[in-house]
Amino acid sequence: MNTIENRQFSPQSQMAMKPVRHVRQVIGNIHTLVGGILFGVGALVFVLNFFFTHHAAVLSLMITGGTLAFSGIVELIIATFFLKSARKDQTNLDRLKTEGHSFPGEIIKIHSHLHVRIGRSVSAYAECTYQNKDNKTCLVRSRPFLHKTEAFFLSPFDPVVQGSPSHSNYTAWIYVNPFDPTDYAIEIATQAPTVRADYDYR
Repeated sequence: MNTIENRQFSPQSQMAMKPVRHVRQVIGNIHTLVGGILFGVGALVFVLNFFFTHHAAVLSLMITGGTLAFSGIVELIIATFFLKSARKDQTNLDRLKTEGHSFPGEIIKIHSHLHVRIGRSVSAYAECTYQNKDNKTCLVRSRPFLHKTEAFFLSPFDPVVQGSPSHSNYTAWIYVNPFDPTDYAIEIATQAPTVRADYDYR
């Protein structure tokens, strides 16, 4: 156990590892950006009505500005929901890192949610196993994260690559409540390929 832990979390390996982006956090950030833009543009358009005297122009600016601002508020409310959920997951991970037991995990499969796409990434979750203190194999499931693909999706109707995504470049670490094994959190990171060299002139 100590050998695995030292290998995965030595300073050299930490430099080569990058935490995955969680879906809820990314969606929350996108809604925050869209909501802020809509609200700002709506407020600006609404303020412009004070510089016009024509009744139709004033009414049009007020309706347009109010609609955009309202849409921005809705987007910000949605963003708050996703960001609050993401913070809850992070708080739970931090708690289990401090209070729980840690185990190196083995990713056995990654499942994709192909209907959630952001650029070249799709939403996915990992099924992992780990050996507990009693040397029993436990199966756990991660929170959704963004998995990079080779394809770039322009619309939800684009064709997708069939088959399960590769998990060879991912590393998992599981943190478990010592009193409740169903209370756990999984930390997944991408691991860059390492090259053995006698001299490094970078």
